[in-house]
Amino acid sequence: MTFDVERFRKIVRMTGERAMLDAKMNNTYIVYQEGKWLVREYPDGRIEKDSDPEILS
Repeated sequence: MTFDVERFRKIVRMTGERAMLDAKMNNTYIVYQEGKWLVREYPDGRIEKDSDPEILS
């Protein structure tokens, strides 16, 4: 059995899209890591980066 990288990427992308839809329906945000930063992305497009990147070190 081989690992299908493209299928994996598609599933990851779809999971993120679903998370944003759920956040919009529940009027909340999603959280993800971008480099050493924790990022909160709101349904209105607003993005907040955590001010202390050291917490992920």
